[in-house]
Amino acid sequence: MDRKFYIAELIAKENKGSISSEEKTKMEQWVNESRENERVYRQATNNDSLLDKAAIYDLFSEERAWKVVGNRIGETSIIPIFRRRFLRYAAVLIPLLVAFSLTWFYFDKNEPKGLSLLDQTTKPGTDKAVLILEDGSEIDLSQTGNKKSVIQGKTTALLGGKKGISYFTEDDTSPTPLIYNELKTPKGGKYNLTLTDGTKIWLNAGSSLRFPVAFTDTTRNVFLTGEAYFEVSHGEKPFIVSTNTGNIRVLGTVFNVSAYADDSEIKTTLAEGSVKITPDSASDRYKILFPGNQAIVKKQDKSINIEQVNVAFYTSWVENKLEFNNENLENVMKRLARWYNFTYEFENEQARNYHFTARFDNNQQASSILEMLEMTTEVKFEIINQNVIIK
Repeated sequence: MDRKFYIAELIAKENKGSISSEEKTKMEQWVNESRENERVYRQATNNDSLLDKAAIYDLFSEERAWKVVGNRIGETSIIPIFRRRFLRYAAVLIPLLVAFSLTWFYFDKNEPKGLSLLDQTTKPGTDKAVLILEDGSEIDLSQTGNKKSVIQGKTTALLGGKKGISYFTEDDTSPTPLIYNELKTPKGGKYNLTLTDGTKIWLNAGSSLRFPVAFTDTTRNVFLTGEAYFEVSHGEKPFIVSTNTGNIRVLGTVFNVSAYADDSEIKTTLAEGSVKITPDSASDRYKILFPGNQAIVKKQDKSINIEQVNVAFYTSWVENKLEFNNENLENVMKRLARWYNFTYEFENEQARNYHFTARFDNNQQASSILEMLEMTTEVKFEIINQNVIIK
């Protein structure tokens, strides 16, 4: 960690009474370097605990300090990360962020950051995907440029528009065979499409959706691996999302499905309407969801658990946010790795147990998010050969 974050960490430890004698010596050396350092130190440690006393706000009323806070963390960059009693959850409050921001103010802004090495090889995700046609040919949607159309039977797919892919079909009741396409997003990519029935689908990073270009059967059936947000148009034909663990059946509704192959559970979160969850296609077991409900299906035993949740936590990715609701660090890293397309490994297994509640814009650099996570716990990140090591 570079010096400015190291000193910020020592300030936090000083206020919590957990600073070692060696660290205290280094802190005192820094304090003695200048009167500015001494003044900042006195202000930041005047109270017994930065984490417990709201009066710390009064210490940081300087206009330039608040300007630094605004520039560094922004209004929408992050929501405070909370501590839960008796659990080793990450904890940070706004006063601590203010203290860190004030500390940053007194250091060289151009000082190189170790984590910034990650930004040299990773970038925030963008709209990109590959469309695989029925005949196996592939179209790179990040390279389409101007609008183009693909005709398949009686259906036309319009590519390259602001709304992603749009499918249109002739108004013809004569029977036609099912023609399937598959939309695949890589890590660091997302894409959206509109089906012939008007259903809108947003596909998240590292996902795939197989679907008929026109619905000619008695049901509207699509096949999902990964994560997608659905706004299903009302119709007489049931709309079914098939995953590797059962089906989600609706008539017309808004919901999110997270069904990544490397996750141990599938989460269906309902925003509008109602949803029928069948965890095993060979079974008659099912659960009905209502708005605000989330169904969690365990892949191992196909059990279903229904919870009441804040839907925004699970759908804000459509609005270009990264939002974590009391998620452990393992899940946080998994989601970040999908969006920023990097690899990671835990050197310290204990770090998996930290939980976070936070909100970021998904166009931030990966290093800035990892730096914020570092500030909240004893977890440290190190970049080795383009791999993130959690220490």
